[in-house]
Amino acid sequence: MGKMTEILKKIAEERLSHIERKAEATPGYILTQRADSKIDPRIVTFHEPNSPIAEQYKMLRTNILTISAKRHLKSFVVSSTIHGEGKTVTSANLAFVLAEDLNAKSVLLVDADMRKGRVSRLLGLGPRKGLSDILSNGTPFHEGLVDIGVKNLTVLPSGMVPTNPSELLGSTKMNRFIQELRGRFDMIVFDTPPVMSVTDPGVLGAQCDGVFMIVQAGRTQRTSVQHAEHLLTHAHAKILGYIVTNVEYHLPEYIYRYVEREPYAEPTIVPAAS
Repeated sequence: MGKMTEILKKIAEERLSHIERKAEATPGYILTQRADSKIDPRIVTFHEPNSPIAEQYKMLRTNILTISAKRHLKSFVVSSTIHGEGKTVTSANLAFVLAEDLNAKSVLLVDADMRKGRVSRLLGLGPRKGLSDILSNGTPFHEGLVDIGVKNLTVLPSGMVPTNPSELLGSTKMNRFIQELRGRFDMIVFDTPPVMSVTDPGVLGAQCDGVFMIVQAGRTQRTSVQHAEHLLTHAHAKILGYIVTNVEYHLPEYIYRYVEREPYAEPTIVPAAS
């Protein structure tokens, strides 16, 4: 865990130095939204695919596809230590750029936060059936899938709030469902609740190919990252990488491989917008 601690410390020091050296205020990047779309403007990979922020997600896509080529990565969880670190926004943007890959990959974005799912809200979808209904009520698989008009991208909302989300995610039915999804889609992105709030990310992460953790620069505490990592490891979930959000300027030195664990550890630190 030493290298991750060093990264967070260095980011904080660099950001402070950057602010102190900044003599004049410069205009920030303004997010805009397509007038004909209900998708949240923070999904920059949809609204402004050529923007500098969208390019950061494309860099992340490249790193994920590199890992996928080596380890046949098909399904992974995106989580964070606590709420508000940019987890769901990152999940959605990542799903969009993966669907844009010229190799025409079919991508499924699953809102696996059956407690406080936010994917539907970000994508402008109203209340509808989803994952919880498939697992608990026997809703047919196809009734939960949503086509939002983006080529190669399908969305599975969280559905109605169940009384036992952790148990549903850890059920034999969920395991079979994941195997079915792997046969239908090239890449599956699961957005989950934060690691330190509930057991869901570890339960689901153990059934997928691994977990990407969101770390917000200047906010996420090192001790929280250490504790979240311990919880995921204890649940037998492989940690694929850390995605650093809220980095306001380019930090090429943070894009490198973090190889402290074996044999699965090749996470890539990538600056991205929250």
